[in-house]
Amino acid sequence: MKQHLLLLGFISILGQVVLLRELSVAFYGVELIYILALGFWLLGTAAGSLGVRRKINPTRESISLLFLIWGIIFIFDIAFVRSIRVLFGGVPGAFLPFQAQLLALSAAVLPVSLLLGVIFRWIANLFLAGNKTLAAAYSIECAGGIAGGIVSTLLLKAGVQNFFIALICGAAVFTFTGFYSFKTGSVKIKLIYLVVFISFVLICFNASDIDTRLTRQNHKYLVESEDTPYGRVSITSFEGQISVYENDALSFETEGTASEEFVHLSLLQHQSPESILVLGGGIEGIICELNKYKLKRTDYVEVNGRMIDAIKKFLPKEINNSLSNSRVSIQIDDPRNFLNRCSRYDIILIGMPEPSSGQHNRFYTKEFFSKCLSKLKPGGIIAFRLRSAENLWTPQLTARNIGIYRALKFSFNNIVVLPGATNIFIASNSCLQKDAETLADRLRKRNLSTRLITPEYVKYIYTNDRYFDIERTLTVGSAPVNSDVKPVCYHYTMAIWLSKFFPGITSHSFYSNEYGDEKYNSYPSVLLILFALLFILSRKYLPFKRIMIAAAAGFLGMVYETILILYYQVTCGILFQDIGILITSFMTGMTLGSYSIAKFAVRVNGGYTIPGRVGIILLLALSLINFIFSIIIIKENVGLAGSSLLLVFTGFATAGLFTYASLNRVKSQRKAVSSLYPADLAGSCAGTLGASLFLIPVSGLASTGLLLGILSILSLIFI
Repeated sequence: MKQHLLLLGFISILGQVVLLRELSVAFYGVELIYILALGFWLLGTAAGSLGVRRKINPTRESISLLFLIWGIIFIFDIAFVRSIRVLFGGVPGAFLPFQAQLLALSAAVLPVSLLLGVIFRWIANLFLAGNKTLAAAYSIECAGGIAGGIVSTLLLKAGVQNFFIALICGAAVFTFTGFYSFKTGSVKIKLIYLVVFISFVLICFNASDIDTRLTRQNHKYLVESEDTPYGRVSITSFEGQISVYENDALSFETEGTASEEFVHLSLLQHQSPESILVLGGGIEGIICELNKYKLKRTDYVEVNGRMIDAIKKFLPKEINNSLSNSRVSIQIDDPRNFLNRCSRYDIILIGMPEPSSGQHNRFYTKEFFSKCLSKLKPGGIIAFRLRSAENLWTPQLTARNIGIYRALKFSFNNIVVLPGATNIFIASNSCLQKDAETLADRLRKRNLSTRLITPEYVKYIYTNDRYFDIERTLTVGSAPVNSDVKPVCYHYTMAIWLSKFFPGITSHSFYSNEYGDEKYNSYPSVLLILFALLFILSRKYLPFKRIMIAAAAGFLGMVYETILILYYQVTCGILFQDIGILITSFMTGMTLGSYSIAKFAVRVNGGYTIPGRVGIILLLALSLINFIFSIIIIKENVGLAGSSLLLVFTGFATAGLFTYASLNRVKSQRKAVSSLYPADLAGSCAGTLGASLFLIPVSGLASTGLLLGILSILSLIFI
């Protein structure tokens, strides 16, 4: 049954990554979906494994049939996810109501994950009948998962679209089941397989057309769609207007005046700019507007080169020509990396999308603004935009804007915020001009050709009531500083979701005291007390104690994996591509952990036992990793290599604890699989959901890591 376990691990991770990417696009690129979906996945797998009756004696043929059914459900599941907003009556560009989001998420994830749990239980029953251990089955499945994670990442890097990767996952299932069906299966099974195989081949032959049709459900005038390392880019064209969507969220359109407003109102604050750095947004018209000035140099940094390649052929001639100007240098790089090696500029324009996710929030933190300051010439300014509300800010929107304003204040003494449906933030350590007449006169002398920005409009912007109201709100209000370690976007996004279901949540803040101006909350303390009570109650009853160890291993491991995944997105912003590598790293650690700790097992009276010190060492190691990580992330970016290494160590300790629970004084491995595997998955599910919806929004990334270290030490009570 080793081949079955390897295939199960392979399709579990490859299918999981494919589905997570699709869900990310369906929910507008919010990373919390990755974690929530992972939690539902683990819940479904646990339910599937736990729900299997012990008296069932599976056969190889029945297992092959389950694999076949899973492959069929998985392919249709991708189509379902692409259709979520249509099926649930969503308004284009708007979030579904919270209850609809949960229903859609569970409908997309639970069927495939539940079936995987059943398959694992059936395979494990046959595997353990050969006098093998649950730990061995666990490690073999993890090894298959490593292969699935590597394949998912390499294929996307090679330019293979996510829908085609889903078909590759299906092909692996159908090829495997076909081999066993025609080798040992009955005539009925062979006939079923033949029908499924022919249908699958027809889908493959029409894959490109099906992929386009599924995407067009959400973009009626679609002309191009491509999965890039940073997400899915979709381009629509209607009556000459080009609109670009990243993960189905509108990034920009070419017929508006947003770029004109952003560029000219920002540059009015500098008397004679010569060198400008543009971080994102150049292809929407920012570069075109900048070319109206007599600049010596304009450097345009775009993080997603494949997006530029996909869009350029559809852009209006004026914008395309502006990108070819001899004074414009286009750099394909991460803006944060580029700032580490570039020269100094008079003005830095941040044209990145709004901070509704970790991928984009990283360009609105105090750490990022500090980098920008170091690359400004004396008297230099930076400017960026925040989509907002023109007349009324909700408490969540107010908290987000104040958090970003306070982050800006860490580096810049003077800040001007211009009102509108989109607010323009301009900051400098030199004096900023606030006299409307002076700025209007400066615009007249520049003699620019503009559609919206006129001297009268400048006077209006700097003298209307909203200008002074915003200034008062941002300077007087209180909210946590937006940072890499504690990104405001997660709280903001979560509050928007929950407020659709619980309107009263709009008046509540989840933030803990970090800067002395917020009310202290005791949520983490309550969690510690509950954790301790469960441990104490489990000490006198060995089977429950064993279940608690397995559940704690899953909980601690998945909370930490969640922290690292979100931290990687916050600092590197390329989770869409590298989610497979990160999950693979965790699975690698789990494979090594389950295999290595099993070596300590000794057969005693027909069962197994492992020295108690092994469990103690694993918990201490997990605690130490968390404390080290919490210190490291405050100081520097650990990158993909560092994040992967930390995930390997975490996976090792997590799987090691599970192996310890499954072999320490356990006589029946078949009984162990019926209780411990679901307990581990249930704990993992609680960890992912608790971390994404509760712990990280409450305490931030670093504080959650410290809390996790304390919980690891607390677990020693019952080890």
